[in-house]
Amino acid sequence: MRLEGKRCIVTGGASGIGEATVRRFVQEGAEVLIADLDLTGAQTLADELGSAVTAVQCDARREDDVQRVASAALERWDAVDVLVNNAGIELSKTYDETTVDEWSSVIDTNLRGPWLFCKYLVPGMVERGSGSVVNVSSLNGLVGFPRSTAYGSAKGGLVVLTRDMAIELAPSGVRVNCVCPGVIATPMMERWTNTMPDQAEAQEMLRGTMPIGRLGKASEVASAILFFASDDSTLCQGSVLSVDGGFTAQ
Repeated sequence: MRLEGKRCIVTGGASGIGEATVRRFVQEGAEVLIADLDLTGAQTLADELGSAVTAVQCDARREDDVQRVASAALERWDAVDVLVNNAGIELSKTYDETTVDEWSSVIDTNLRGPWLFCKYLVPGMVERGSGSVVNVSSLNGLVGFPRSTAYGSAKGGLVVLTRDMAIELAPSGVRVNCVCPGVIATPMMERWTNTMPDQAEAQEMLRGTMPIGRLGKASEVASAILFFASDDSTLCQGSVLSVDGGFTAQ
């Protein structure tokens, strides 16, 4: 029960790593508000997990949506203890194939969204002198990949946002840290695989990037997020943790 009594927001919590995080947080005693564009999926998960979970529809790109989520959280609770910025979208295109609208959508969802959630929720944490922000970046934010210009730029930016905010907030009692998942078996990864001409070959290629010889599981990333959300990580500030089966150790 490492999160007993903690009040947590998980963006993009309806599926994949976000869903696994919501499940783990509830197991550890937390109350969770899921903020997700997919309200049906978020509400289905909330109904399954019970009264500890609330679902709110949110487009992380929209400032008014983020403000509405912050208000909903503060109406339910008097404070937020943990913010997990997990919502994100993928794009597999070269820099010159990427349209302006696609670039804006990826950057706004994967980078502007976390910043907006921090803007409207972190000041309350600072005022109380405690809180934890966990940003979910990616292996793509640490190393270069082909056809990943927009996605990698956003995720790399999220790593730097984590470090900059961590330095700004270091004296405040609010921790800001980041996890960088490798190749994880999630609906997002499945959507990427489905865009490839040979899906079986693409899946084999993905497994080959992982020195451990298999894809990661969303629950494994959720465990890393739990570490940063809990008091087990009180000395971590601006930490960037690779959860990638050894990829960045090569």
